[in-house]
Amino acid sequence: MPVDLKPIKDYIGLWQLISYNRVERGSADPEFTPPTLIDMAINPVPKFGARSVNVTHTYMDQNNKTIRSDYGFMPVKNSTKRDPRIHIGYLTTSSGGYSMMEQGFVRGNKIYFHLKQFLRRTFGVGPDKNDLDVMELERQYELQDDRKMTLRLRAETNYGIEGFTAEYSKVMP
Repeated sequence: MPVDLKPIKDYIGLWQLISYNRVERGSADPEFTPPTLIDMAINPVPKFGARSVNVTHTYMDQNNKTIRSDYGFMPVKNSTKRDPRIHIGYLTTSSGGYSMMEQGFVRGNKIYFHLKQFLRRTFGVGPDKNDLDVMELERQYELQDDRKMTLRLRAETNYGIEGFTAEYSKVMP
């Protein structure tokens, strides 16, 4: 295990959605739903900077057919004498056409992220769906134990405020 990634070592693996609860205030057709699968794997050779974890979110329909994927990575910067925080980034691009850059920190068994930049969809994915704008987004991962994880997300978009709390079970390794 690379030293840089030790603060998030227990998150590495394949996580499958068990259940979720929606939080919806003003968005009849939510943009943010929990991924069916979350795959976090060590990036073997960094091209520059800190080691990172590759992240893939896979969204499936009721027939287990993939309907969308998000791809990205989480670089980790460990604490130093000058800065005792463990900084972490979350950069993703969606097959839905948008990208997000989130920044946060690791504290104990939780990872906190806050949206820094949202890049609008570069192509339409249906009528009236290419004008999404995200003003605020908060994401939190929490390990309940070595095989259970909770993902909480809250987003404020031009369609309203929405979010969810999702429970995951580790299926690999």
